[in-house]
Amino acid sequence: MKHIVPTLFGVLLATAVNAANDLHVLATFPEIELALTTGKPVSVAIDLSLCTPANGVTPPTKTRGGIRIEGYRITADGTLAFADQHFTIDRDGEPILQFLRYHIRLDGNAELTMVVFKMPSYERKGTSLVYNCAISRGLSFFASE
Repeated sequence: MKHIVPTLFGVLLATAVNAANDLHVLATFPEIELALTTGKPVSVAIDLSLCTPANGVTPPTKTRGGIRIEGYRITADGTLAFADQHFTIDRDGEPILQFLRYHIRLDGNAELTMVVFKMPSYERKGTSLVYNCAISRGLSFFASE
């Protein structure tokens, strides 16, 4: 009996720690909004092969990636907006700043816009690429519980 209590406590503690690290899928706009407005960390997995190019300039792609939403705003019409930027190099080995803007509407449809700037001049490189996606179709949202 003396060994059962510490063992049971250890199992319960391990279960609690594992549960705390579990991710919860956010499948609707209200779920995403609630997670953000209650301060939960929210991540987004992006699969552009499931999105459609929004114009003739934007090529189809199989690019995938992900970000954690660090800052966001919800506008008067209910649109959730957030962005990500990062420095990288282009295919020619030149430094660039890639800026990604996300707009998620109440109906679950979304628009992802990518703009690239040359560094260090911040001169715009090329045209904006725009993809139409949706919650659970190209954009998957997750919250830490």
